[in-house]
Amino acid sequence: MCPTATKTGFQQRVLVWAEIALAIGSVAPILGMPIIVGALQDGWGYSAEYAGYVTSIDLLGLLAGSITTSALARHLDWRWYVGGALMLSAVFNVLCAPIHSLVPLCSFRFVAGFGSGATYAASLTLLSRQAAPVRAFSILILLQVVANAVVLFAFPLLSERWGPASIFLAIAGVLAASVAVAPLLPRRDRTAPAPAPLRGAQRRQPGVPLLPALCLMAVGLFYVTIGSYWAYAERMGIEFGISAQEVHWLLSAGVLLSAAACVSARRVGHRFGQSRSLLAALAFLAATLLIHGAFPTAAMFVINLAVLQLCWNFIDIFQLGTLAIVDPSGRAAALVPAAQGAALAAGPAAAGFILGLGKGYTAVLLLAGSTSALAAATYAVVHGRYRKESVIATISLEQAE
Repeated sequence: MCPTATKTGFQQRVLVWAEIALAIGSVAPILGMPIIVGALQDGWGYSAEYAGYVTSIDLLGLLAGSITTSALARHLDWRWYVGGALMLSAVFNVLCAPIHSLVPLCSFRFVAGFGSGATYAASLTLLSRQAAPVRAFSILILLQVVANAVVLFAFPLLSERWGPASIFLAIAGVLAASVAVAPLLPRRDRTAPAPAPLRGAQRRQPGVPLLPALCLMAVGLFYVTIGSYWAYAERMGIEFGISAQEVHWLLSAGVLLSAAACVSARRVGHRFGQSRSLLAALAFLAATLLIHGAFPTAAMFVINLAVLQLCWNFIDIFQLGTLAIVDPSGRAAALVPAAQGAALAAGPAAAGFILGLGKGYTAVLLLAGSTSALAAATYAVVHGRYRKESVIATISLEQAE
């Protein structure tokens, strides 16, 4: 029985909005990543390399929390689990405020990230079982854009006045407030009915993991791009001759492009096809990053930031849509936070390592561009294999008839 089957329309809408609210609140550390990295350097004297390591440890916690949620989903009381994860993350964000030493801070950031990751994975798992998951995910991504603008506006103000500790306390406040939403969640996990077949697409049979695995790998590659670039976006702009205040304004204003991309994604997908839209966006982003690496100027930074903001959520929408096609059971979608967490941990760490070697931000841009290009190539393989298997499945059905 579907957990939503006995709910009224109003109750169902409340549940969807509760799950969306939890998903947004739990990713505040990711949305504020470039500001946190800059605050650690300016406020507590961390090097670019060590600030990237702190962020990576935080995201490793996100990975661990996501995997834990995926593994225990069948046995959880969602209300207690999410409420406990939120409080755990809130408490350890508070504990981070007075800690300036690298090792204790990394330890606390891992636990704080674990709680956030567990909550994020739980909200995505529950949203994927709604009657209209694609619509729910579209609303979620659009509202994450709005939340991103708020974070990029508020976090610099907090950091300038009270230092990095104020950012950790603000994150703790958001998480603690989100606990009020947890009682609206269902108690126990139940198996949702299979979603209606996608029009014009052959559904894959369960137990064929190759294409979902390739999609998850592509998600990871894309988020290595995001992590390596986004963590150092503020520092990069300053390095290329833009003032910190102007960089903060550009980061906040660029979110408007993300909103426009979210609104236009569905129309673009209908006109040009989901696969073509996804491949074109990834290729465009990769080319812009690589060109910026070759021509590291302030003008190219502005162009590159605009392209990233335009493509980020646009690509995410089509990545979730691709997973829904190749794995309609939703099992692969439940692992998206884990793939994102691993990649977002690896991205800043790799960028920090490159900076530690003295290679500079141009090498970071080349890393980001290369991983986007690899993600595009992976999705091209998925698209080709899926079309081939769909043709074979169609021929088999015709022969059986």
